[in-house]
Amino acid sequence: MTSEGKKRLLPFVLAAGVVGFLLVASFPPKWFAQTQHFSTAAQEQAPGPQPDVGETVLVPKKTQPAPVQPEKKPEKINPNEVYTLSTTTSLVNVDVMVVDNNGSPLQNLGKKNFQIYDDGVPQAVTNFGTGEAPMTICLLIEFASRWWPFLYVAMNYSYDFLNVIHPKDWIAVVSFDLKPQIITDFTQDRSEVRAGLDQLRIPGFSEYCIYDALAFVLDRMKEVHGRKAIVAVVSGMDSFSKLTYDQCLKIVRASDTPIYPVSILEFITVRTNDNITTLQAQNALKTIASYSGGQAYFPRFEQEVPSDYQQIAQQLRMQYSLGFVPTSATKDGRFHKLKVDVVDDQGNPLTIFNEKGKKVKYHIVARDGYYAPKS
Repeated sequence: MTSEGKKRLLPFVLAAGVVGFLLVASFPPKWFAQTQHFSTAAQEQAPGPQPDVGETVLVPKKTQPAPVQPEKKPEKINPNEVYTLSTTTSLVNVDVMVVDNNGSPLQNLGKKNFQIYDDGVPQAVTNFGTGEAPMTICLLIEFASRWWPFLYVAMNYSYDFLNVIHPKDWIAVVSFDLKPQIITDFTQDRSEVRAGLDQLRIPGFSEYCIYDALAFVLDRMKEVHGRKAIVAVVSGMDSFSKLTYDQCLKIVRASDTPIYPVSILEFITVRTNDNITTLQAQNALKTIASYSGGQAYFPRFEQEVPSDYQQIAQQLRMQYSLGFVPTSATKDGRFHKLKVDVVDDQGNPLTIFNEKGKKVKYHIVARDGYYAPKS
């Protein structure tokens, strides 16, 4: 640009400078301070130099007070909403005794020696247990005033049973005439049981309702686990039960508690004569015992009673506990027939010899079936 041109622009430059000065001077100092503050904050927030790859950089965090959360009230529980965790299983448990002709249990049998049939279909034994274990026994006593000789024999038989009780065994006493009555609840104190038996002196009724009494005791034995049984000191006759004989048998079959009737009628009939009533009573006790997986005893003389009780206790302590899951686990609610065989390694009937090399005749005691659960 020539000197003449510069001279022409000089007035315009001077005029622009004056205008700018006047504009700056017209703004207040507060505005200038705010602009300087924002500029400083922007410089603080500006990202610094980036770290190299692999370099660890510790950046301090500014702690801020956590917001105050409103206090939550406890949720009210709706009593109508019940949350449960339930499981279902098709396992069937069967307690088995293998006894010789004298009633003594045969020991040293293994899992492979048992074959179970469910409605004729072979089943695989999944659970197996054996060995001596404490017992839980309910002593059921017929205590009616119709025949005093019955009462005398029943009381003597009941006291004799205490001689086979071990310290770890549990025992309860229930008597019945027109209705069942709990004399002594389950206890391990033998003196407490004896004190309960001492209360049975004067019966109140002459009726003997054995079917109702068995149903009463079986219902209370449902929750008892392990080695358990009912020892029933009874005549086998029934006079006034609400349940019929067939209804009682159905309850017995559905239970897993073996019943061991000890007849007090045989002691009387050996001195008189049998009749249709006594024969029916004997057959009823045999059937009840068979359906439950127990065994009936008919002592003809009082001297036989202690050995019968000893045999019952020995069988219960040395029984085999088997379990299987049915191959057709249908929840049809119907009765399934069970059969248990003792076999050798090849699946043939097991032959047992005694110490003298002679064959031992034995029979198997187990319940004859079970009721499948309903869907």
